[in-house]
Amino acid sequence: MTEARGQRKVIAPMRQVAQFGALALTGEWLFIGALRCPYGVPLMSCTHCPMRVCPGTWLQPWVIGFIAVSSVLAGRVFCGWTCPMGTVQDLLGRIPKLRALRLPGFGRADRWLKGLKYVVLAVTVLAFYALNQRFAIPVRGHADWSLDAVRVSWLTYDIYSQIRVVVILAGLALAVVLSRAWCRYLCPLGALLSVANRFSFLRIGRDRSKCRGCSKYPRDCRTYTTPGTADCVLCGDCIEGCPVGAISFSSRYGRPEEEAPSSAAHRPQMT
Repeated sequence: MTEARGQRKVIAPMRQVAQFGALALTGEWLFIGALRCPYGVPLMSCTHCPMRVCPGTWLQPWVIGFIAVSSVLAGRVFCGWTCPMGTVQDLLGRIPKLRALRLPGFGRADRWLKGLKYVVLAVTVLAFYALNQRFAIPVRGHADWSLDAVRVSWLTYDIYSQIRVVVILAGLALAVVLSRAWCRYLCPLGALLSVANRFSFLRIGRDRSKCRGCSKYPRDCRTYTTPGTADCVLCGDCIEGCPVGAISFSSRYGRPEEEAPSSAAHRPQMT
């Protein structure tokens, strides 16, 4: 319990520093990629892009390398700690949500809707090869953050790029009423990293000998999932919020008896 309390004092501040640091580093790239990228699938062909003013031309290899290493070590930790899209959603998530979205009935629908991101992943892979063979005329503005350049980009886009912008903006808009909606249902990278979540070295685990089965998580989770599952982004909120200190970062290949002791077989489980 003492260890869990100690973690509560540092996890959230550390994550916020990492999030805002990553947003400051990659925010301009995200803005251009979402709204001005000449490719049908953005943020994927940056090293070959004619928009040499875009920071993605040098950022992309570093980000890909970071995601690859971090996914092996800790699954979807990129989503919870450094993804700029996730940070923007968390900021939007501070707006109070509709109470109806926390009802048990929605929880059942949520499990089905989370499967959409795997469909989006498949579509993205196919679209990358179909739509990134050539690109539309890149639009340059007097500043990388130019809204006028965004307007001109929209007018010169083909229908596929316009759909891309609508989908991304819709995902952000949904975050106002539903926390991390993009991460839950639409993010193709999140779908890919969900697979890594099942094999990564580090995870968030539960000590079931302490767990009371209160269902606080997924109810209070930003991605509406239970600790250590495929959709967990390792944000650490559950470690801070568990009333009995039953949740902590742990090695997947550590002591299995802590996760499922025989003495806890009669205890209620999280749902």
